[in-house]
Amino acid sequence: MSITFRIATAADDLDGPTATINARQLAALRTYLREESVRIGTVLLDPDAAEDAFLSYHFEARVCPLALAALAKVFDFAPDVISVVEEAQFRSRRISVYRCERAGTIHMRMALTSDLGLELDLASSNAYALLESLGLRPDSVGEIPIETIRERLANPAIRRRAAEEGVAGYVERLDRLLATADSDETSRLEWAYRPQACGPCPGRVSHDPGTGL
Repeated sequence: MSITFRIATAADDLDGPTATINARQLAALRTYLREESVRIGTVLLDPDAAEDAFLSYHFEARVCPLALAALAKVFDFAPDVISVVEEAQFRSRRISVYRCERAGTIHMRMALTSDLGLELDLASSNAYALLESLGLRPDSVGEIPIETIRERLANPAIRRRAAEEGVAGYVERLDRLLATADSDETSRLEWAYRPQACGPCPGRVSHDPGTGL
Protein backbone atom coordinates (compact mmCIF):
# COMPACT_ATOMS: atom_id res chain seq x y z
CA MET A 1 0.00 0.00 0.00
CA SER A 2 1.28 3.46 -0.88
CA ILE A 3 0.01 6.95 -0.22
CA THR A 4 0.40 9.80 -2.71
CA PHE A 5 0.80 13.45 -1.68
CA ARG A 6 -0.16 15.99 -4.35
CA ILE A 7 -1.36 19.56 -4.91
CA ALA A 8 -5.04 19.97 -5.78
CA THR A 9 -7.42 22.89 -6.32
CA ALA A 10 -11.17 23.29 -6.59
CA ALA A 11 -10.86 22.69 -10.34
CA ASP A 12 -9.87 19.09 -9.59
CA ASP A 13 -13.29 18.50 -8.08
CA LEU A 14 -14.91 19.12 -11.46
CA ASP A 15 -15.00 16.90 -14.52
CA GLY A 16 -12.47 18.20 -17.02
CA PRO A 17 -12.40 17.65 -20.79
CA THR A 18 -11.98 14.10 -22.08
CA ALA A 19 -11.09 13.00 -25.61
CA THR A 20 -11.66 9.66 -27.33
CA ILE A 21 -8.86 8.52 -29.61
CA ASN A 22 -8.32 5.46 -31.81
CA ALA A 23 -5.53 2.88 -31.92
CA ARG A 24 -3.83 4.57 -34.89
CA GLN A 25 -3.71 7.90 -33.06
CA LEU A 26 -2.43 6.18 -29.91
CA ALA A 27 0.43 4.59 -31.83
CA ALA A 28 1.23 7.92 -33.50
CA LEU A 29 1.24 9.65 -30.12
CA ARG A 30 3.64 7.14 -28.58
CA THR A 31 5.97 7.41 -31.59
CA TYR A 32 5.90 11.21 -31.48
CA LEU A 33 6.59 11.32 -27.74
CA ARG A 34 9.55 8.96 -28.07
CA GLU A 35 11.02 11.04 -30.88
CA GLU A 36 10.56 14.26 -28.92
CA SER A 37 12.07 12.65 -25.81
CA VAL A 38 15.26 12.03 -27.77
CA ARG A 39 15.21 15.48 -29.36
CA ILE A 40 14.83 17.48 -26.16
CA GLY A 41 16.66 15.04 -23.88
CA THR A 42 13.90 14.32 -21.37
CA VAL A 43 11.48 11.47 -20.71
CA LEU A 44 7.95 12.27 -21.86
CA LEU A 45 6.29 8.84 -21.55
CA ASP A 46 5.62 7.32 -18.12
CA PRO A 47 5.83 4.39 -18.30
CA ASP A 48 7.13 3.62 -21.77
CA ALA A 49 6.32 -0.08 -21.96
CA ALA A 50 4.99 -0.85 -25.42
CA GLU A 51 5.68 -4.55 -24.90
CA ASP A 52 3.22 -4.65 -21.98
CA ALA A 53 -0.36 -5.14 -23.15
CA PHE A 54 -1.80 -3.20 -20.21
CA LEU A 55 0.74 -0.38 -19.87
CA SER A 56 0.72 0.36 -23.60
CA TYR A 57 -2.87 1.55 -23.07
CA HIS A 58 -2.50 3.02 -19.57
CA PHE A 59 0.17 5.68 -19.17
CA GLU A 60 0.83 9.34 -18.53
CA ALA A 61 2.77 11.74 -20.72
CA ARG A 62 4.34 15.15 -20.34
CA VAL A 63 2.95 17.66 -22.83
CA CYS A 64 4.02 20.98 -21.31
CA PRO A 65 7.44 20.96 -23.06
CA LEU A 66 5.75 20.46 -26.45
CA ALA A 67 4.03 22.79 -28.89
CA LEU A 68 0.25 22.50 -28.85
CA ALA A 69 0.05 22.72 -32.65
CA ALA A 70 2.48 19.84 -33.10
CA LEU A 71 0.54 17.63 -30.70
CA ALA A 72 -2.76 18.56 -32.28
CA LYS A 73 -1.43 17.55 -35.69
CA VAL A 74 -0.90 14.00 -34.42
CA PHE A 75 -4.66 13.85 -33.86
CA ASP A 76 -5.70 15.64 -37.04
CA PHE A 77 -6.49 18.74 -34.94
CA ALA A 78 -9.41 17.05 -33.16
CA PRO A 79 -11.12 19.71 -30.96
CA ASP A 80 -11.58 17.38 -27.96
CA VAL A 81 -7.87 16.49 -27.95
CA ILE A 82 -6.90 20.16 -28.20
CA SER A 83 -9.13 20.91 -25.19
CA VAL A 84 -7.41 18.23 -23.10
CA VAL A 85 -3.88 19.33 -24.04
CA GLU A 86 -4.67 23.03 -23.55
CA GLU A 87 -6.05 22.33 -20.07
CA ALA A 88 -3.02 20.23 -19.15
CA GLN A 89 -0.55 22.84 -20.38
CA PHE A 90 -2.44 25.68 -18.69
CA ARG A 91 -2.40 23.86 -15.34
CA SER A 92 1.11 22.36 -15.75
CA ARG A 93 -0.16 18.80 -15.66
CA ARG A 94 0.48 15.64 -17.61
CA ILE A 95 -2.10 13.90 -19.75
CA SER A 96 -3.43 10.45 -18.91
CA VAL A 97 -4.25 7.87 -21.59
CA TYR A 98 -6.32 4.84 -20.63
CA ARG A 99 -8.59 2.23 -22.13
CA CYS A 100 -12.08 1.75 -20.75
CA GLU A 101 -12.28 -2.05 -20.66
CA ARG A 102 -16.07 -2.18 -20.65
CA ALA A 103 -16.45 -0.22 -23.87
CA GLY A 104 -13.06 -1.02 -25.41
CA THR A 105 -12.49 2.67 -26.13
CA ILE A 106 -9.30 4.68 -25.59
CA HIS A 107 -9.52 7.98 -23.75
CA MET A 108 -7.30 10.93 -22.94
CA ARG A 109 -7.74 13.40 -20.10
CA MET A 110 -5.66 15.69 -17.93
CA ALA A 111 -3.78 13.73 -15.28
CA LEU A 112 -3.63 14.44 -11.57
CA THR A 113 0.18 14.33 -11.85
CA SER A 114 2.13 17.57 -12.24
CA ASP A 115 4.25 18.06 -15.35
CA LEU A 116 7.50 17.53 -13.43
CA GLY A 117 6.10 14.60 -11.44
CA LEU A 118 7.00 16.05 -8.04
CA GLU A 119 4.24 14.18 -6.18
CA LEU A 120 5.33 12.03 -3.25
CA ASP A 121 4.34 8.38 -3.57
CA LEU A 122 5.38 6.86 -0.25
CA ALA A 123 4.99 3.50 1.42
CA SER A 124 2.26 3.81 4.04
CA SER A 125 4.72 3.53 6.96
CA ASN A 126 6.84 6.39 5.58
CA ALA A 127 3.75 8.46 4.80
CA TYR A 128 2.44 8.04 8.35
CA ALA A 129 5.83 9.00 9.78
CA LEU A 130 5.84 12.16 7.64
CA LEU A 131 2.33 13.11 8.73
CA GLU A 132 3.16 12.59 12.41
CA SER A 133 6.28 14.74 12.08
CA LEU A 134 4.04 17.49 10.68
CA GLY A 135 1.69 17.19 13.65
CA LEU A 136 -1.07 15.54 11.58
CA ARG A 137 -3.01 12.36 12.18
CA PRO A 138 -1.47 9.40 10.34
CA ASP A 139 -4.52 8.72 8.18
CA SER A 140 -4.41 7.29 4.67
CA VAL A 141 -6.65 10.07 3.32
CA GLY A 142 -6.70 13.77 4.13
CA GLU A 143 -6.00 17.33 3.07
CA ILE A 144 -4.73 20.63 4.43
CA PRO A 145 -4.67 24.17 2.95
CA ILE A 146 -1.41 25.13 1.26
CA GLU A 147 -0.79 28.14 3.50
CA THR A 148 -1.34 26.03 6.63
CA ILE A 149 1.16 23.37 5.63
CA ARG A 150 3.67 26.06 4.61
CA GLU A 151 3.35 27.61 8.05
CA ARG A 152 4.04 24.25 9.66
CA LEU A 153 7.11 23.66 7.52
CA ALA A 154 8.41 27.11 8.49
CA ASN A 155 8.34 26.06 12.16
CA PRO A 156 11.87 25.05 13.31
CA ALA A 157 10.37 22.57 15.80
CA ILE A 158 8.68 20.73 12.93
CA ARG A 159 11.97 20.57 11.05
CA ARG A 160 13.79 19.21 14.10
CA ARG A 161 11.15 16.56 14.67
CA ALA A 162 11.31 15.50 11.03
CA ALA A 163 15.09 15.11 11.30
CA GLU A 164 14.77 13.11 14.53
CA GLU A 165 12.21 10.80 12.94
CA GLY A 166 14.32 10.27 9.82
CA VAL A 167 11.91 11.90 7.35
CA ALA A 168 13.83 15.12 6.62
CA GLY A 169 14.33 13.97 3.02
CA TYR A 170 10.58 13.66 2.55
CA VAL A 171 10.10 17.14 4.02
CA GLU A 172 12.55 18.54 1.45
CA ARG A 173 10.60 16.81 -1.33
CA LEU A 174 7.40 18.25 0.12
CA ASP A 175 8.99 21.72 -0.03
CA ARG A 176 9.67 21.25 -3.75
CA LEU A 177 6.11 20.08 -4.34
CA LEU A 178 4.61 23.04 -2.45
CA ALA A 179 6.74 25.42 -4.53
CA THR A 180 4.62 24.42 -7.54
CA ALA A 181 1.34 25.45 -5.89
CA ASP A 182 -0.16 28.60 -7.35
CA SER A 183 -1.82 31.43 -5.44
CA ASP A 184 -5.31 29.97 -5.88
CA GLU A 185 -6.93 30.20 -2.44
CA THR A 186 -8.47 26.77 -2.99
CA SER A 187 -5.04 25.12 -3.36
CA ARG A 188 -4.51 22.30 -0.92
CA LEU A 189 -2.12 19.48 -0.16
CA GLU A 190 -4.01 16.22 -0.26
CA TRP A 191 -2.96 12.65 0.35
CA ALA A 192 -4.74 9.42 -0.41
CA TYR A 193 -4.21 5.71 -0.74
CA ARG A 194 -3.98 5.07 -4.46
CA PRO A 195 -4.00 1.46 -5.63
CA GLN A 196 -2.52 0.58 -8.99
CA ALA A 197 -4.97 1.31 -11.82
CA CYS A 198 -6.55 -1.99 -12.87
CA GLY A 199 -10.20 -1.13 -13.30
CA PRO A 200 -12.14 0.07 -16.33
CA CYS A 201 -11.66 3.83 -16.04
CA PRO A 202 -9.60 5.92 -13.58
CA GLY A 203 -11.13 8.66 -11.49
CA ARG A 204 -10.61 10.84 -8.45
CA VAL A 205 -10.49 9.30 -5.01
CA SER A 206 -13.33 10.68 -2.91
CA HIS A 207 -12.59 11.57 0.68
CA ASP A 208 -13.76 13.55 3.67
CA PRO A 209 -12.18 17.03 3.50
CA GLY A 210 -11.86 17.06 7.28
CA THR A 211 -9.80 13.89 7.55
CA GLY A 212 -6.22 14.31 8.63
CA LEU A 213 -6.50 17.76 10.18
